[in-house]
Amino acid sequence: MSAKVALQLNAAVGLTSTVAAGALMSMVMQNPAAVAEAIARHEYQEVAMAVAHQLAGWLHALLRFV
Repeated sequence: MSAKVALQLNAAVGLTSTVAAGALMSMVMQNPAAVAEAIARHEYQEVAMAVAHQLAGWLHALLRFV
């Protein structure tokens, strides 16, 4: 693997994790009780689906302006 490919992969992983963390923090700020209850019940699929829904909402809002 060349250095250029490694740097591009690193950037993609970093950007993806930053966006996912931002979506999770947004959910925690909007509805902290629901997120805390889902994590306490070990229902991580519910949290992941909520993050995906949040990201889809952001993408929809972004594409509305294009």
